[in-house]
Amino acid sequence: MRVKIFLIALLALLFSCQGFEFVYDKSPTIKLLDNNTEVIIAGDDIGLIKSQLNNFIGSSAKSGIFKLIITSSKTSNNVVIKDNQTVSQIEIKHILDYSLQKKDLGCIISKTTISSASTYNLKSSGYSFGTDLAKNETIHDNIEKNINDFFEFLNLNHSNLNC
Repeated sequence: MRVKIFLIALLALLFSCQGFEFVYDKSPTIKLLDNNTEVIIAGDDIGLIKSQLNNFIGSSAKSGIFKLIITSSKTSNNVVIKDNQTVSQIEIKHILDYSLQKKDLGCIISKTTISSASTYNLKSSGYSFGTDLAKNETIHDNIEKNINDFFEFLNLNHSNLNC
């Protein structure tokens, strides 16, 4: 009797999973760009931007049919200054200018500027490993959010990547 119940449960599980699809599959727009895009980056945090872009569109391909040009700038501002003039919170802001082009036609598919900012707290007034970690994590999160916003913008506004 237990074997029959187990077999019925197993069959029900197998048949219910027939339409199994990955939730985080790449969108059709990003699939068009995947390993088919030459990437040119200038400005601040180039290495980090390249590694984040590799997660979306793979490595840069000079023979690809698309060209993505990114110009990055980073600014830091003191947000919270205490009475004794020490800083306890810093904001880091990234502004990335994106230009997606079709190489063969020489036309611009999309040109946009996306800004992302976040803050981190200083752990002490002297050298602190925790402060450096918080700063690096903030920079990483800013760039990741900025690139996510760009590809979300592309998916919504330029789904077929035509000029």
